[in-house]
Amino acid sequence: MGLVDSFTAVVRVERHLFALVDTDPEREEPFSRIPDNSAFLAHEGSVVVASDLEDQRARVRLELWDSPPDAPSGQAFTSMGDPSSVSFESERIQLVSLMQEPQADEYELTGAGPYWVRVWAGPQEEDPQEELDAYRLFERFVIQLWM
Repeated sequence: MGLVDSFTAVVRVERHLFALVDTDPEREEPFSRIPDNSAFLAHEGSVVVASDLEDQRARVRLELWDSPPDAPSGQAFTSMGDPSSVSFESERIQLVSLMQEPQADEYELTGAGPYWVRVWAGPQEEDPQEELDAYRLFERFVIQLWM
């Protein structure tokens, strides 16, 4: 029991938003409903995340668990809300920007779900190597999925 798999990606956040989506082209528009700032909303094959920073290159880790996970270790992560249920009918998911541009490779799940999802946010950090001022600050997010 525990962590089954994980992957990380740098995700472009636009107007506070990014999403984890089912790659099924028949799914509802993921940004048809959006959460309040510093929250997430699971609906119709998508998990939409609203960050504190309007524009950034967020560091996102997706974790797949075989049981309810504990809080992420290593940094001061804060829960963005209670666990919610979401199904991914195509069994393939992907991180996307507000313009629905892929931000990472597709990931194949072991089943359609339903899954439980919880999102955690870390404190804002600064990347001194970043040339664009708009992207100098960033946040870290952990998205946990389990059946």
